[in-house]
Amino acid sequence: MSSNKLAMLIRVQKEREEKLQAQFVKAQQQFQLAEQKYQGLANYRTEYIQQSMQQGAIGLGSRQYNQYVAFISKLDEALSQQGRVVQQSRNVAEQRRQSWLKMQTKRKALEKLVEQAQQREQLLQQRQQQKLADEYAAQRFYQQQLAEQY
Repeated sequence: MSSNKLAMLIRVQKEREEKLQAQFVKAQQQFQLAEQKYQGLANYRTEYIQQSMQQGAIGLGSRQYNQYVAFISKLDEALSQQGRVVQQSRNVAEQRRQSWLKMQTKRKALEKLVEQAQQREQLLQQRQQQKLADEYAAQRFYQQQLAEQY
């Protein structure tokens, strides 16, 4: 494969790599947002429990106590759901990161191939130039030998 074709492939790979990197960054941001929401819910739950304990110290009726318990159960369910969202977004971000890294590895391998092809081409040109120089020197030497004989 010529170095021009490989260079074009590298450009395509770079574009794909940039797209995958952008997808990874977006997935990472979504993961961080999901984690922030989870932490916000967890903090709110903790504050709500502390508030209910303070109210309990003052005295709570059974109806008010049941409302606190029911709301805490709803917060627990919301935390559980948000925990699943966090895990899913973490998995997506990791998959996108792996895809990006694979594409990066492919691009680097192609760049290495291009570099090797260029080195081979350069070596071939140097050999051809050396062969021409040797032939020229040999002809010159032969012409000098002929000129000395006559």
